[in-house]
Amino acid sequence: MLVAELIRSCSHAKVAEAAIHSIGPDLVREVGMRAQERGLDAGAYVAQSVQGFAGSARPHDWRRLAARIEGADMPILTGLLYILERSIAQELGFSSATLEMAAFRAPDQEGRSSYA
Repeated sequence: MLVAELIRSCSHAKVAEAAIHSIGPDLVREVGMRAQERGLDAGAYVAQSVQGFAGSARPHDWRRLAARIEGADMPILTGLLYILERSIAQELGFSSATLEMAAFRAPDQEGRSSYA
């Protein structure tokens, strides 16, 4: 149910842009750079990433997404972060094995996020 809500809500550019701002400024900068390279605004880039995931994800990708959000304090943001990590890693040519080592992290209880 949460996965469907994530895909439905974050497929809209305005919602997607608000969500990345909730995750943190480092992600906003990274997404902004990637979006600009494609002639998009950040919200459109995120929405396209979500739609791309929904259209191309394999069963193991859906399982990983579900596992990532299970028990998360902010499951929609955590799931969006997973989708963006995967999308950016693929753009950079990382193998699927390195996707698990992506540098973005969801906000903690105090709302702090990190980007290594």
